[in-house]
Amino acid sequence: MTFVAEPFGLFVDDLLTGLTGGTVREGFRFLPEEAPFRLDPPAPVLRDTVRVHGIAGGAHTVFRSGTDYQIDALAMVLWQQQADGSPKAGAVLPDAGSRFWVNYEHQGLVEAAPRLTDRNPGSVTRLLAETFAREYAVLSGQLDGIYKAAFLETATGRDLDQIALLLGAARVTAGAAAGSVVFARATPAPADIVLPAGTRVSTADAPPVLFETIEQRSLRRGELSAEAPIRALVPGRAGIVPARAIGILHRPLLGIETITNPQATAFATGAEDDAALRARLRRSLETAGKATTGALVGALSSIPGVREKDIRVAEDPIARPGLIEIDVTLPPQPEDAQPALDAIAVRALELIETTRPAGVRVLARLAAPPRPGGPAPPPAGGAPDEGLDPVRIVAGETLFYPVDVDVVLAPARLGLSAAEQTALRVAGEAAVRGFIEEAGLGQALVYNQLVALLMAIEGVLDVAAEMSPSGVAGPRRKNILPALPAARAAAGAISVRVGGLLVLIDVSVRIRLKGVGLIEPVDANRQAALQDIEAQLRGILAALSPEESGGAVVLTPAYLLGKLVVADSYDVQELHTQVSYEDAGLRVLQRDPALPVTGLERFWIGSVTLASEAGA
Repeated sequence: MTFVAEPFGLFVDDLLTGLTGGTVREGFRFLPEEAPFRLDPPAPVLRDTVRVHGIAGGAHTVFRSGTDYQIDALAMVLWQQQADGSPKAGAVLPDAGSRFWVNYEHQGLVEAAPRLTDRNPGSVTRLLAETFAREYAVLSGQLDGIYKAAFLETATGRDLDQIALLLGAARVTAGAAAGSVVFARATPAPADIVLPAGTRVSTADAPPVLFETIEQRSLRRGELSAEAPIRALVPGRAGIVPARAIGILHRPLLGIETITNPQATAFATGAEDDAALRARLRRSLETAGKATTGALVGALSSIPGVREKDIRVAEDPIARPGLIEIDVTLPPQPEDAQPALDAIAVRALELIETTRPAGVRVLARLAAPPRPGGPAPPPAGGAPDEGLDPVRIVAGETLFYPVDVDVVLAPARLGLSAAEQTALRVAGEAAVRGFIEEAGLGQALVYNQLVALLMAIEGVLDVAAEMSPSGVAGPRRKNILPALPAARAAAGAISVRVGGLLVLIDVSVRIRLKGVGLIEPVDANRQAALQDIEAQLRGILAALSPEESGGAVVLTPAYLLGKLVVADSYDVQELHTQVSYEDAGLRVLQRDPALPVTGLERFWIGSVTLASEAGA
């Protein structure tokens, strides 16, 4: 049985038809063996008044006379079907096996003339019909909700939670909050400062909320700050704190003067949504049957942090009968994670042993993503067919391939403070790592998806991104496909930089007027020459790129002088520059400095002045 809520208008039509003497809801089932669909009126049918409604495409539909069906002289409903039963072009038919209903008027019987005949809007008859129809429509909607709440594919929210309880499962809620802190100092670091994992920090206000860093980072020599990810030591929403609330370092680190969190903490993984819970329950049903590949996937996906797309089951009954290979990639683990990994391996062994088909051997490879800068994983031991153990867990270092990503974020406005630049960089790095961690086994990394995630960050105007497998030369702005079907991307060298550094260049030139430039008024000709030079310099800076003709660009007076177009009225004999970094409030005292073009800067001409003029 299928139940679909009916709209208010159909109930109004039913009531008005019934109150004024028509026939209401003469029902049929749309099955070939039920044809022909002949109406049974008490008097000749008024064919122009026939209305048909039913379920089409899972929704209640009012069918169209002449397009979806016709009424013949024998009062039969003729659906617009082809010989094979499919609908004709443009026609809509009821769902197979569903019921459809017909309302119509007839010529009536003299002894059964209706007492109510006024159907016009505002009449008592219509007002009564619409009043009752509203209650019917509300009740129909409620029944539709109850019907959908009983099925795994249509239940949502609390109803889906109740179905999960019947299967012995529960929705996964958000865990501990996570975020990042910035360790900083007022002067450039004289040497590398190690920021060990497990460093405890807390909020400045009472009661303090404790956090600890989950990865080791370093504040490099010459830098002012470094960012490290943190995780709350208290579960639930207690770990959610606003930006700049963390300011206490529990154990001093030599060389670190201040700490703060540029962004509010949040749950690293939110509560499980309906789609994810529904997929997990489907796997639970498959697991209940056991002895299938679906059951194996469902069992292994019950390990915390392991998603369905992190599991790959492969079998070749012809080349390797009786053997199933399973690849499982685990979520990132803390630095001292070997005991946890051992426990996961034991749990996986138990799940496979209780789920696998009898007489079938299983070779399982489990691996967590390699830590950046960490030791190389040990080589896998043994060939797949060695040994006779029914279930074997071996090292799976080949399940991951590192991906390098280099990103430059162009901010929406100039003049960002150091804290704002750090916050933007942290958000960009989090987006890149989240993009890579979201990929499953054998899943491609789509370049445009990465760019879209970065562009969605608040305060980002433009993005320049490159990604490629570590150590692989070639195009760096394309999708990445894993070399092996059982491989998943892992974060390699991740570099996120914030561009938009405003560099102001004041230019002084010495020019020599010639030709028409010597015709009076000379002062006006000199000013026109300066304006032309300024316009050319602005165009040169706008067209700058980090690489030209295969080599890096260094902005010098000679470079600018060489780019100027020779004019008929003047010659540029000398050009000198003075540079100031506006964001940092720094003016370079050295005259004519060489400025490497990295793509992070926005060069701007401040002024063009006349140094001196040589006579013609």
